[in-house]
Amino acid sequence: MNKRLWICIVLLIALYGCGSDPRVESEDVPRLRAYIHFVPSSYYGTSYLLFSSVREKEIPQGETGRLVAEIRVNEKSITSDYVSDYIQNFIWTVDGKDYISGTITHTFPDTGIFDVTLRTVDFFGDTLYDTLSLYVTTQLSVHPISPENGFNGFHAFDSAGMTFEIQTEGINSWQDAVCKLYVSTEKSYLWEFLIDTIPCNGKYTIDEPFLIGDSTILTDTAIAFYWGVTAQVPDTELDFNKDTSDIQVFYSALINTDSSHLVVPVRYRSLASSIIPRGTLILQNSQGDTLAQKALSKNPAVIHFNRLASDSLTLTLWDSTLTEYAPVSQSLYLSKSSYLILDTLTLFDTVPPVRIPANKRYARSDSIRFYLYDGGSGVSQNSLTIILAGDTLSKNVSGDVVSFLPNCYNNCELSVAALRDYAGNSASSVVWNLKRSEDGDSLILLGPYNPGDL
Repeated sequence: MNKRLWICIVLLIALYGCGSDPRVESEDVPRLRAYIHFVPSSYYGTSYLLFSSVREKEIPQGETGRLVAEIRVNEKSITSDYVSDYIQNFIWTVDGKDYISGTITHTFPDTGIFDVTLRTVDFFGDTLYDTLSLYVTTQLSVHPISPENGFNGFHAFDSAGMTFEIQTEGINSWQDAVCKLYVSTEKSYLWEFLIDTIPCNGKYTIDEPFLIGDSTILTDTAIAFYWGVTAQVPDTELDFNKDTSDIQVFYSALINTDSSHLVVPVRYRSLASSIIPRGTLILQNSQGDTLAQKALSKNPAVIHFNRLASDSLTLTLWDSTLTEYAPVSQSLYLSKSSYLILDTLTLFDTVPPVRIPANKRYARSDSIRFYLYDGGSGVSQNSLTIILAGDTLSKNVSGDVVSFLPNCYNNCELSVAALRDYAGNSASSVVWNLKRSEDGDSLILLGPYNPGDL
């Protein structure tokens, strides 16, 4: 065999041997990836995978969350029990500070854009990276400015129309917000009547009459116009990126008349539903003359005064039977052709209830009785506690009388305690002394005394 043929045979054998040996394919090499998950502190579950790994995320100012590192091998997530088989350590960089941990908790008290970087080092010394940009924002908040709520001088047939002004807070430098104006004469359907998209900070004018046609058919009538605004950052459903204003209202001036209409809501604060008020509302002009006097027997109530001339007026509200409700007064100016609804005129009960023994002497077998009196909101019977010689006794309350059977018969301290009315006024702390009479046939109630004086 010549030398050249031998070399060829050796090369063929070598090539054949190489082809039969196992080869390491690229897909056999584990591919490690690291991913960042931001989990809000409000989440108490165990699966951070519910919160997808993203490059950008928006969170509200002050949010506290967990930054969790997820390790995947060939895009398969590795549970925490096995992560240490692949990764030596985790290095987080948040707001310029480094942290070494698989999971960290961080609070973002300030608004702005904060970059989060995760570096993981595997056992080959290779470094994996993932990044997250957190956009920390305040709650979007929209505020109607004008027309002022309750404005009552709008001329609905005037071609000048109405100018609306709003102010919106919480729009960050990286955001745009869309604000929409709604107007309707029906409060319950307001949000179905979109007028237009308007500036989120500024003014918008509807420069045409709100009412058209024959104004005489609405003589001596005022029309209520309800309005409100929504604000939202487009392409997001996050609650802090949208807001809806409170519903506002303005009124047209009374049409084709110089007289005015006054509406007065009235309320007795904390009045028990079983008590019927006997109130009187008096309206006086600038000269002190009484223009009208209205009685009320419901709580709450709404009182109307019609066909009034423009003037400085005074309202006085008092109750002839509920004397613990102090009278209240309010002064106002009523302009020409106006339909004016005042804020609620409220009466307050500031006097606590009292309890008075029905008798000073009782037979040993009799119940001891106390009268309960409150000239205002009424006694809250559930709060009442009877304590005799340190023991809490069962009681019976009927109308304005509380009764109970004693369990102690000589030199026993008695307290009718925790007595208060529905307005929250508490009776003073006093005690009585229950003792046996000299003949031993009856019980005598002495007092009241200040606690500690017995």
